[in-house]
Amino acid sequence: MSKFTDIKKILIPVLIVGIIAFAAGYFFSGSEGDHTGKNAVAEHADHGLEATVTETGDVVWTCSMHPQIQLPEPGKCPLCFMDLIPLEKGGESGDEAVSLRQISLTSAARKLAGIATTPVERRSVNVKTRMLGKVDYDETRIGTITAWTGGRIDKLYIDYTGSSVRKGQATASIYSPELLTAQAELIQAVKARSALQGSSLQVVKDTAARTEKAVREKLRLLGLSKQQIENIVKRGKTAEHITLYSPMSGIVIKKDVVEGVYVKTGTPIYTIADLSRVWVILEAYESDLPWIKMGMKVSFSTEAYPGQNFEGKVVYIDPVVNEKTRTVRVRLEVPNKGLKLKPGMFVRAINKDEKQAGKELVIPASAPLITGKRAVVYIAVPGKEGVFEGREIVLGPKAGDFYVVKYGLNQGEKVVTKGNFKIDSAIQIIAKPSMMNPESGVKAVAHDHGGHADMDDMKKTDKPDYTLPPIFASKLIFLKKSFDSLMETADSGDIENSRKQFSEFFESIGKIDGSGLKGDASLAWKEMSMLLRNDAVLGSGVKDLHRLKSISAETTAHFKRLDMIFGISALVTNSANKTEAPEAFQAQLGKVFNVYSALSEALAADNLPNAQKQAALMAEELKKIDHTSLSGGAHKVWMDALKNINDGMSAIREAKDIVEVRAGLEPLSYGMIDAVEKLGIKSAKPVYEISCPMAFDFKGAKWLQSDEDIRNPYFGEAMIQCGEVERQLKAGE
Repeated sequence: MSKFTDIKKILIPVLIVGIIAFAAGYFFSGSEGDHTGKNAVAEHADHGLEATVTETGDVVWTCSMHPQIQLPEPGKCPLCFMDLIPLEKGGESGDEAVSLRQISLTSAARKLAGIATTPVERRSVNVKTRMLGKVDYDETRIGTITAWTGGRIDKLYIDYTGSSVRKGQATASIYSPELLTAQAELIQAVKARSALQGSSLQVVKDTAARTEKAVREKLRLLGLSKQQIENIVKRGKTAEHITLYSPMSGIVIKKDVVEGVYVKTGTPIYTIADLSRVWVILEAYESDLPWIKMGMKVSFSTEAYPGQNFEGKVVYIDPVVNEKTRTVRVRLEVPNKGLKLKPGMFVRAINKDEKQAGKELVIPASAPLITGKRAVVYIAVPGKEGVFEGREIVLGPKAGDFYVVKYGLNQGEKVVTKGNFKIDSAIQIIAKPSMMNPESGVKAVAHDHGGHADMDDMKKTDKPDYTLPPIFASKLIFLKKSFDSLMETADSGDIENSRKQFSEFFESIGKIDGSGLKGDASLAWKEMSMLLRNDAVLGSGVKDLHRLKSISAETTAHFKRLDMIFGISALVTNSANKTEAPEAFQAQLGKVFNVYSALSEALAADNLPNAQKQAALMAEELKKIDHTSLSGGAHKVWMDALKNINDGMSAIREAKDIVEVRAGLEPLSYGMIDAVEKLGIKSAKPVYEISCPMAFDFKGAKWLQSDEDIRNPYFGEAMIQCGEVERQLKAGE
């Protein structure tokens, strides 16, 4: 009993201590768990990064691998089960964002990421491409002496390989029964022709002549020269041996027979190479290919002649890459004066690209994050400290420690050369377009404006919730038509015309002014126009069908996203709901528009006499329009438009001064606008609708022009540039 009491005295204190320790541990661990989110946010703040907070003050949590996951509480990612992290704020710099790919970093965050920038500059790249290779025979200067007929080689006049031979030099003597027979036939034919010269029958003489000619041709085909054949005729008897002569000068590089052997027709006897010109076969790395062009000069040296440089011309670039060495064979054609270059010699070549040695727009090789032909760079936004903008650019070839910029950057812009991958990772985490996930931010913009996050669910008739500026919307319609035409040409496989249309597509994008867009719509246009312009730059330089198909597919994907955001298909559908007029009518209306334009220009220049003259010419052109070709709705549209046009023409005819002429221009212009918009015209120039809100005591008025450089016909020189381009009614042809 005393032993049990002793054990009990020992166990009770131990159990009490254990229970207290467990409770304390549970309490402190629970307390820490309650503050894990706050500690994580605080740690984030220590790194100079600010967490995104909802309107209710809650922190938004996301997954670094799956940024589309955004939850109100910390925990595990439902996809990969990684710990969620606070969603960082990005692009908030106190001012309006300049790009979807924008991010703002505090001074501490920039220091932690080791951010460094370098200005984009123009400099001489002066590339030197180093290649290794060897000397080889010029295959176009290799000849083979063969037996033209079967027989026995009785004498070889060239005993060993390496011997020099001259063109026409005797090389071998061959005994051939076939040649003996052919010689005998020739001798008999010559004798027969001579004997029949006195015949009175012309057909007999002609037959003898044809027989002789046929035998001579047979001997020629058996390898005898014209002189050898004449010698046989002169001798009047056959020769037991026929000598074979070299067809070229050179070096014997192969001897295939010995004296006494029997050969068949076509058996090689000697192989001769002319070494006065040789090939040099070089191995070039893929990255060096942009600097190697057909016809360019390349210098090289050999171990045999240290200090002496040779020069050759690039005559061939292999279209296939060696999959083992990842190199491409480049062939030089080299004059070999003095036969110093021996086939098999190793050479070291240096290609100094003189053509590309001028000033090029370049960035350090560490600046771009490269994905195939495309690259992403991050640029310090001017005037906004700590704000960086991502931009996709098109690179040219690599030149040492630099990349040539083909498109997308301007001289003086500062690109991030250190810490750019960290910026890209941060951009990805906050669900904005990045190198790894270029579509994320655009989808969010489309969704926020009534579009679709999934393009597969997009309907062509869906429209965004915001209202687009009319001029912007009208130009999108013509951009869609340009895109459709481009894709039709690309699908046909016409590389040359596709390149041309890609260039035109690039220009079409540049003509669209997105300054009237606001907020996310403006950022979305900037993003998508950037991608489409890059597509156009790449497409304008495409060289093969495979690359054309690849670029066309990327362009199509980008344009579908643009369509999804701005509802271009719906705009096109709505614009198509107009009455079509016959082409003959549209051509006549186009002539009327040309005179109308001259009238408007005269008023803009305050030239009353010329304006009256152009109005008279316009009246004559209007008389030539045959409206009997119109039917139904088209006829009604024209008659309504014509009423306004005639009202304006009447006012102009009765006008006493330029003020009254300008008053008549208003109804005339509204009639022309209706006719051009609803019936269409044939004109090589585009047509724009322009409005002036101050005309006629702020009542406002419109007119048509064939360009966007405003010349106000209602005010003339007094307020020549007063006005705003409203819409584009027609594209240029």
